[in-house]
Amino acid sequence: MNIVEVEDLIQKALEELDLALKAYIKKDFEEVNKRVWNTSSEVEYLLFMLRMQTKTEGKKSLSPSQNKNQNLDMVEYIVKAQELLQESLQLCKEKQIEKVYEKVFSARSYLVALQEKIETKKL
Repeated sequence: MNIVEVEDLIQKALEELDLALKAYIKKDFEEVNKRVWNTSSEVEYLLFMLRMQTKTEGKKSLSPSQNKNQNLDMVEYIVKAQELLQESLQLCKEKQIEKVYEKVFSARSYLVALQEKIETKKL
């Protein structure tokens, strides 16, 4: 996977999050849920491919952050994930793939926390 493909996947994830926010504004929570799941799918695939590329298996693995314990609303989770993905996009331009992986992994933790809250109807 080259840097352009990584950037494309990050862009797809960001587009899905934009659509999730638009659906939230329209109070279409089913569409929000769908877009969050689509984003998560893109992010999981991206993490898998980055892990294969950077061979981070032998290195210290990242542990999930405690984002799910934060008392954020749906928009805040989405925005936090967007910010981290935007940062990872900038790091792509600098060709810092291992840092891209870290940012995407952090964004994933917000998405997972959001999905858990959606599924348990805590949002």
